[in-house]
Amino acid sequence: MSNYRIIFSPRAKQRLGEIADYLYQQHVSEQFVLDYLQRFEDWLTTLLGQFPESGALLPEFGPDIRRVVFQKYSFIYRVNKNVVEILTVYRENKP
Repeated sequence: MSNYRIIFSPRAKQRLGEIADYLYQQHVSEQFVLDYLQRFEDWLTTLLGQFPESGALLPEFGPDIRRVVFQKYSFIYRVNKNVVEILTVYRENKP
């Protein structure tokens, strides 16, 4: 069970939408895209919901900014009390 709530910033939601759009352009099914994005959410909830400080610190981006990587996607986040805020998402091999 999660001790921390996971939320997505407007920027992170936008980036997830861009990932979904890219996948749709690859002619995959809507169900595939939904399942793909659900795996992100499930993984983040499992990992960061219980171990919010498990990500690597990124002091160059600010105090308490962290990063975790899942399936070549970096999730940049910060922890504030019992909330983990996903700030942005990007693919490791793309700008």
